[in-house]
Amino acid sequence: MINNDLLRDLAEDKVVLFLGAGVSASSHIGNQPAFKGWPEFLTAAAESRDVPLRDQVNRLIAAKDYLLACQLLQDSYEHEWQELVTAEYGKVAEPSQLHNSIISLRQRLVVTTNFDKLLEAAWASSISAGARSFKVISAVDESVFRCLKDYDTPYLIKIHGSVDDTSSMVFSRSEYIKLAFGNARYSNFIEALLLNYTILFIGFSMEDPAISALMELYALNYPGARPHYIMTPQGGGSNIAEINKKLRKLSLIEYNPANNHKELPNVIYQMARAAQSKKREILAARILAVS
Repeated sequence: MINNDLLRDLAEDKVVLFLGAGVSASSHIGNQPAFKGWPEFLTAAAESRDVPLRDQVNRLIAAKDYLLACQLLQDSYEHEWQELVTAEYGKVAEPSQLHNSIISLRQRLVVTTNFDKLLEAAWASSISAGARSFKVISAVDESVFRCLKDYDTPYLIKIHGSVDDTSSMVFSRSEYIKLAFGNARYSNFIEALLLNYTILFIGFSMEDPAISALMELYALNYPGARPHYIMTPQGGGSNIAEINKKLRKLSLIEYNPANNHKELPNVIYQMARAAQSKKREILAARILAVS
C-alpha cells in the first residue's frame, strides 16, 4: 500500500528522487554489473600497490571506510587516478529497468550521488520530440538553487560530480569534506529540498555521513514536519526502522530483494501508475470546483 501523502506529492510533482549507488548497480553488461561498486573498485585498484598499502586499504574496505581508502589510493596513484576512475565509470552501458522505472515517476527534480551517465541515457530516451529536455547540474554552487523555482524545466543534479567532468567528481575523503562540510551551499541546498519537497531515496543506504546528519538535524529542528521516504529491502530490522523514523523522520517503503532486487522497479512502476491516476483525480476535482 502506497502512502497517500507520498502519492499526492508524486501526482503534484513535489517529490525529489534522491538516487544512490544501488541504482547504478542495477545496470549490467552481459551477465556482469556494468560498473564496480566501491568495495570492488577499490580492491582492484589496490592490487597493484605495495603490500603495506594494499593491506591498509583492504582493512579500510572491510570497515566500510571507503572515503579514506579512496584517499590513500588517490594519493598513491597521483595523476593516474582520474584515468583509472574514468576508465571504469565512463564505460557505455544500457540503463536498467530500475532507471526506466524511476523516470516513469515523472518528477522534475532528480538528485544523485552517482557520476555515471546511465540516468541521462534513460531520461533522454523517454522524452518525445518537441518536449522540454532536462538540464544537468554537476556542481553544488550558487547556480544549483535556480532549479528550486525553475518550474518548467526538469533537472538532474549530480551532487558528487559527473564522469564527463573529472574535476567535479567527489571520490575521496578530502574531496568529500570539501564538498559536504566545507561548502555551505551544499547543506543549504539539501536543507531547502528537505523543507520544500518530499524526498524519496532509492538505492541509497543512508551511510553518507553528511546526508544522514542533515536528515537528523531536520528531524530535530522540525519535529512537526512530514516525513521523507526511503525504498529499502525487507529484513533490515525493526530497530533500524525506528531509528530512521525517530532520528531522521524517514519512513520505509519495503520490497522483496530476491533475485537481485527484481521487485523494486515493479514497485516503482506501480507507484507511477497510481500517481498518474491520482493526478487525473486531482485535476477532475479542480475542474469541478471551478465549474
